[in-house]
Formats: sequence, structure tokens, C-alpha cells
Amino acid sequence: MKRFAISIGVLGLVLNVLGGISALAGVYLITAKAGVEMFGWGDARTFGYLFFCVGLCCVCAGLVLAKYARK
Repeated sequence: MKRFAISIGVLGLVLNVLGGISALAGVYLITAKAGVEMFGWGDARTFGYLFFCVGLCCVCAGLVLAKYARK
């Protein structure tokens, strides 16, 4: 059981880090790259909102997993 808790804690930490990087990249795309076309897929601001929201969801999921692992 302890090994499972450690793996859940590591997964929570990884989600926190990746979510934070994604959220910061989203803020950068929203503020600095508004109006720029991204690979023919759409506006950079749209991808910024996507990265920001997904990043915040990953951070929340990482916090929940870390809290569960600590229990």
C-alpha cells in the first residue's frame, strides 16, 4: 500500500508541474501572441485559453492526488 501511495504522490507532483507550465504557456499565448495563426489550426489566443484551462485542471487534479496520497 505504501508503494501505491508513493506512485500516486509522484503522479500528483508531475501533474502539478505540467499543469503549471501549461497554464503559464497559456497566459503567454493569450497576452503576447494574440492574432497570430498557429500552424493553420487557429488563433494563438484560442490555444492560450485551452492551455490555461487544461493547466488549471491538471493542477487541481495534482492537488487532489497529493492530498489522497498523504492520507
